[in-house]
Amino acid sequence: MRNLLTLIALIALISCSFGKEKSEGFKLSNLKFKSIFGYSTSDSIQAYCLLGTGFLRARFSPNADSLIDAWINNHPNAITIPISTIDEPNHKLTYCWLVDNGDTINNYLIKNGCFPGGAMMHPESSTAKVKIKIHIDRKGYSTFIKQIQCAEIFAKKNKLGIWSTELITKNNRE
Repeated sequence: MRNLLTLIALIALISCSFGKEKSEGFKLSNLKFKSIFGYSTSDSIQAYCLLGTGFLRARFSPNADSLIDAWINNHPNAITIPISTIDEPNHKLTYCWLVDNGDTINNYLIKNGCFPGGAMMHPESSTAKVKIKIHIDRKGYSTFIKQIQCAEIFAKKNKLGIWSTELITKNNRE
């Protein structure tokens, strides 16, 4: 079952079409990440986030930051793919995927139980009070969300990260 889920996720990612306008992304090396947020030294109003909606409220596992750092260090040739941007006059926040050889950090984080899968959904412009620009087509996004659902099932089944018995018990006591 585990190999089947991995194979499905890999095939889906490879066949994924990135962008309404064929969003090609840019080198990850242009950004510096601290936890889930990435910044460019050349643009003070633009920030990037590895999570979509609910990133401020999302449960997370204690090892999330170390897994983010490890993935980034192990994928120096990764590409940053913009997914959606909340565009305000004084700041822009872009939800992004980091992709390298058919692997995304986003899927990796969910598969390891760092965050719930719902944290990878992009904001809907119809419900938001701010201007949101979507950079990816519906088919590519839908394929990605299916991968995230499979990754969350895997993490839950294997009791990883936020789905571990230890963390669930601790959170219920608090």
